[in-house]
Amino acid sequence: MLHKLRVLRALKGNAKRQARILLGFKARPKAPILSRPVAEIVGFHSLICRRLTELWPDGLTLDGESVCEIGPGDCLASAAFFVAKGASHVDLVELEPPVVNAKQLEVLKSLKNMGFPISLDVISDGDVPALNERLISYHKQHMETYPAENRHGFMFSHNVMEHVEDLESCFRSVHRSLRPGGRMLHLIDLGGHGEFEDPLPPLDFQTYPDWLFGWMYPIHHRNTRLFLEDYRQALNRAGFKNFEIRPFRVAEKSYADQIQRKSRPAARRQSIEDFSVIEFALTAFK
Repeated sequence: MLHKLRVLRALKGNAKRQARILLGFKARPKAPILSRPVAEIVGFHSLICRRLTELWPDGLTLDGESVCEIGPGDCLASAAFFVAKGASHVDLVELEPPVVNAKQLEVLKSLKNMGFPISLDVISDGDVPALNERLISYHKQHMETYPAENRHGFMFSHNVMEHVEDLESCFRSVHRSLRPGGRMLHLIDLGGHGEFEDPLPPLDFQTYPDWLFGWMYPIHHRNTRLFLEDYRQALNRAGFKNFEIRPFRVAEKSYADQIQRKSRPAARRQSIEDFSVIEFALTAFK
């Protein structure tokens, strides 16, 4: 078994989680990025802005558009990016409560000084920082239950879809929420998460059997380990017929060949081209 100590740490972490749930203790609200030093936060959020800039769909303009971001976490950089690009309003669909404070504003100012299109207006002026409700609405729920219909001209997520357990339901909700002619962009990371994050080889976590991986990371706390073909099928069933999958990080073939032979049955059934994809951009029209 690869990385035995990391497997044990993951099992221990889940055991603590399950004990807390059984005892009725509520988890504290999470600010996984904004709890870090400002320079580190700026580095992470600038990565999102760079990817948006580099992977921006040809011909996409947001002038006067309604935009939705799925799973922003404690990051307002994307929303500020979209408003600066002309969006009239941004809806954020996120389970954790919003994090709006002086550090958030400092990060946005740093991103703006780096040359990214960033609107500081997403945070209202005042003694206590708050979301500008004229520009930003917050929806504390899963995307699968988001009720909008034919509203948004653009929908976006960054490193979120790999955590979605029911891809078809999620994409159906996205399809329903987009207006006719609207489009979406999702940046998806199929590599290891948690204990198996970089710099570990990115496909090693595919070697663990499903029963063990389920003990390590329960639903809603894991990379689902789905593959490109699962995304294609879910998109088709949800009504998306015009979509593109564009890999931008791919494992070396020799490594992918080697690790696929050691992987669980579902991984061995994938083509080596699909199995090798670590990160990709997914774009689609309604």
